[in-house]
Amino acid sequence: MSNYSDSSFGDESAYTNTSWYKIFHLVPDKAKVLDVGCSSGNFGVELIKRKNCAVDGIELDDDDYKAAKKKLRKVYNLNIETNNLNDIDKDYDIINFGDVIEHLVDPAKVLKNIKNHLAKNGSVLFSVPNMAHIAIRLELLGGKFEYAETGLLDKTHLHFYTQDEVFNIFSAAGYEIEALDFVTKDYPKKLVERELDKIGIKATDKFYRMIAKPDASAFQFVGIAKPSTRVKPMKIANFSPIDHFEAFYEGTLTNHKLALENRDKEINKLKKELKHSIVYRFKELSKKSARHIKSKLKS
Repeated sequence: MSNYSDSSFGDESAYTNTSWYKIFHLVPDKAKVLDVGCSSGNFGVELIKRKNCAVDGIELDDDDYKAAKKKLRKVYNLNIETNNLNDIDKDYDIINFGDVIEHLVDPAKVLKNIKNHLAKNGSVLFSVPNMAHIAIRLELLGGKFEYAETGLLDKTHLHFYTQDEVFNIFSAAGYEIEALDFVTKDYPKKLVERELDKIGIKATDKFYRMIAKPDASAFQFVGIAKPSTRVKPMKIANFSPIDHFEAFYEGTLTNHKLALENRDKEINKLKKELKHSIVYRFKELSKKSARHIKSKLKS
């Protein structure tokens, strides 16, 4: 079984700040749903029981597939990236990618292909972990990036997302995100101070205002997207951060070299001016001395 086979809603009244709760309430009653990465089928069961939905699933893990097959209408044991999807229905009202996109090799390609399985007004629901959460920012400031079995740094994640990158990937696949929500996990101020103190940084009020914003406090992004011809695919940046650093470094080095060359030129110029001034002064003194000697001889 996978790490997610035992996932459940728990006590919903106490756990409204979860991706399952938020996605569940985006699904219309009686909708036809395809749950991609359905695991053991627990999420689909809730849709069937409480919303009277028809739920199919796609699951790669063999044991989870066997468990889900007993709970959902139809379950496909396949890899959504490499296997043929022709046997899958083409009229789903909802296709759910709950914590799936970050596990895909080519998420934009998958999102493009899955459009063929949406009904005319169908939507894609998704939840994606936020790499810009303050916990990750603090780890990186301290020089750490440690994978785990689950969570933001799940060792099976192939891509990492910030809020902008979520919009980019859906835009590249030809979707428009109609709504974006957040699962939040606050980081206590004392813990932030302790982590910053380890690396010799003192937080300002501006810093705390920054980490209170959704892109820093969001643990997961949860949203709904629809295919759209109005969206233009966004190009990947021409330069990675290291490219920017190298360009900055090369530019700084070049500027310093030019500054040194200009300084050397200025020094040489001053040397010439000083030499000329000394020679001129020496000549003037020599002339004055010569006149003085001549005057003495005449007298």
